[in-house]
Amino acid sequence: MSKLIELVGMLAPFAALVLLFLHRRRAAGPAWLGMIGAALAGCGSVAELIGSRVSWIGVSDMTEGLERLEGASLVRFALVVAGILLLLVAALIGGGRTVPRIPLAIGGVVAAAVGGAMRFVHLDLGDGGFARFVAITAVDLAQFGLLGFGVLLLGIAVISGRDDGPEPLDDAVRWAGAIARRVQSAHELRR
Repeated sequence: MSKLIELVGMLAPFAALVLLFLHRRRAAGPAWLGMIGAALAGCGSVAELIGSRVSWIGVSDMTEGLERLEGASLVRFALVVAGILLLLVAALIGGGRTVPRIPLAIGGVVAAAVGGAMRFVHLDLGDGGFARFVAITAVDLAQFGLLGFGVLLLGIAVISGRDDGPEPLDDAVRWAGAIARRVQSAHELRR
């Protein structure tokens, strides 16, 4: 389950980028600004993926590895927050109906804020060791998933309500359902 949350959190900025690119004609200026924000958030996801793997190379003890892991998480956090701010600005500028955009933007900001608050959760579990590793990993996983969900909602908010065409949220829900069915069928085949 943790790998699935990590995968969804990592791919969410790229899904938002694709969605913004496909619907860029609905609101050209905000969509391009949103694509820059989604790309920044995607760079943060990639930085986390690489940082979490590389942080253990050449470490002398668990404490040094955990410090490197927390440093990689900080880089990811900064890039994702910058991307989220650009996506929020993109969702709020331009014309169109505000009803689909504002609730989606609020949902994205709330999810991102809760995910961002996870960065400041520090569990005091002693000097180091396995319990601290599990706690840091669990907090990072929750943060990763919530930030990814917030980025995706903000990406959808950028292009929602811009014209009379079908809403991008419908596409996103349909894609998510298809992906969930494929993952479930693949999981059932493994049993």
